[in-house]
Amino acid sequence: MSERQPVDSQPRRPSTGQLITGILLVLLGIILLLAQLLGQWFINGFWPFFLIIGGLIFYAGYFARSDKPSGYEGMLFPGTYLIVLGILFLLMNILGWHYMGYLWPTFVLGVALSLWSMYLFGPSEPEKKRKDLLASVKVLFIISVVLYLITIGGIYLWPLALIIIGLIIVIKGFICLLYTSDAADELDGVD
Repeated sequence: MSERQPVDSQPRRPSTGQLITGILLVLLGIILLLAQLLGQWFINGFWPFFLIIGGLIFYAGYFARSDKPSGYEGMLFPGTYLIVLGILFLLMNILGWHYMGYLWPTFVLGVALSLWSMYLFGPSEPEKKRKDLLASVKVLFIISVVLYLITIGGIYLWPLALIIIGLIIVIKGFICLLYTSDAADELDGVD
């Protein structure tokens, strides 16, 4: 005969994943019920709220847990990106989808904001990893600004900005070269 294992008298705490799944199913059921009651216009106009709610659930899952294991900040990336996309698509539903021709750089900006949320709320160590993450945020942000300028008619502005930035880099390089050659001349004169 097999022996029975003693049953633990303390109830198990539900995992964060179980809570998030339960909340997601309740929200989905509410939205589908509203769609049935209010008609097709509800789904056609407000479907981006699915994305926003999904992003908020990722954030809730991240901040609900006090002991965050390594890599857990990865939940912030999809959360932020879903929120950015939800807001963009909601704006398109309200203003009209013809504006997407001007706002498509938001997809790049969404990646920058998602990485930035990981930088802001993620662990503070190791420092090199955080610096690399922030460098990626800066590059993606600059790319999205340049793309916004191109799409909204700033075709003449961004080449001028590139020329000015290039000139600043060249001038700084010459100044550094002059200072290092002056220091080398002084050292040669000391002998």
